[in-house]
Amino acid sequence: MLKQLFTILICSFLVLSCSYIEKNTKRDPIQKIDTIVDFNTIDSYPLFPNCAEIPSKEKQQICFQMEMSQHIYASLKEFQLSVKDSVNDTIYVKLKIDATGKISLSNIQISEKTSALLPNFDSIVKVSLQNLPTLKPAIKRAMPVTTEFTLPIVLKN
Repeated sequence: MLKQLFTILICSFLVLSCSYIEKNTKRDPIQKIDTIVDFNTIDSYPLFPNCAEIPSKEKQQICFQMEMSQHIYASLKEFQLSVKDSVNDTIYVKLKIDATGKISLSNIQISEKTSALLPNFDSIVKVSLQNLPTLKPAIKRAMPVTTEFTLPIVLKN
């Protein structure tokens, strides 16, 4: 009987001491982690080497668009496109920049009439993209991410 009483006493002491230790230990407050991710925005745009020093996100975007446009228009001028009929069209070129900074052509949205007048336009754009310098990829939450951009190319003669 004494042995059973002693065992019950020890067990109750252990249970009470565990709850006492639990109450008196200091716990770090739980940090809330932002789990809502906006997949439509990025923290930093892909950057050409001469745009890397620009601090503002808006100015980085403008620099990226200007550099990309200038490069593609310069490539188009090299090929001296000539057509029999007049062309007044906007072609939408969808570009993909992966997490390593490599750029590729995703899609070209071109009308049937313009495609018939300029059958090798997509290959010219592909060649011009191969000559681009290596870009710094877009950044989202301090990690490089893949992004897609649509570049409008206006053709008029």
